[in-house]
Amino acid sequence: MKIFINPGHGGKDPGVVSKHGICESDVASIIGTMLLNRLKLNGYPVQLYQQKDSYFEISKEENKSAATLFISIHCNGVTDPKAHGIETLYCEGSEKGKKIAEIMQQELINATGLTDRGAKPRKDLHVLNRTNAPAILIETAFLSNPEEETLLTLQPGIFANAIWEGIKRVKDM
Repeated sequence: MKIFINPGHGGKDPGVVSKHGICESDVASIIGTMLLNRLKLNGYPVQLYQQKDSYFEISKEENKSAATLFISIHCNGVTDPKAHGIETLYCEGSEKGKKIAEIMQQELINATGLTDRGAKPRKDLHVLNRTNAPAILIETAFLSNPEEETLLTLQPGIFANAIWEGIKRVKDM
């Protein structure tokens, strides 16, 4: 199993920015790097790629990688600071993607105790629809929610470890 990790956003695109100036791209990069290191230590072939100019380059890199699993890591954000929870997205119509998303979602909820927003199909996201490997996009938590922002910035390892646990379960599917 070769894993392609995509910390969301990057380059000139910071993604969501919290009221304290915390950028989604930075949080996703920290979580992604922690996961990369864990996977390498356990002998997994893995590649990490964060966009430089546009999201089109992500699918291009993944498609060259021969990965068997694509994981894009993001943070959610909306204008309502009360919005909360974790959701994992997958390509609409992909049964394998759905199973992987459900496993990851369960591991993230178990590890964090945050609200379960579910595993949801999406047909409009480039990285879910234009990658060769089964793909999921994890919205780890809301940077726009003060409590979740604190968790994301002070304890990113909780998210990386939960994704690691999910990968171990996916490997056995």
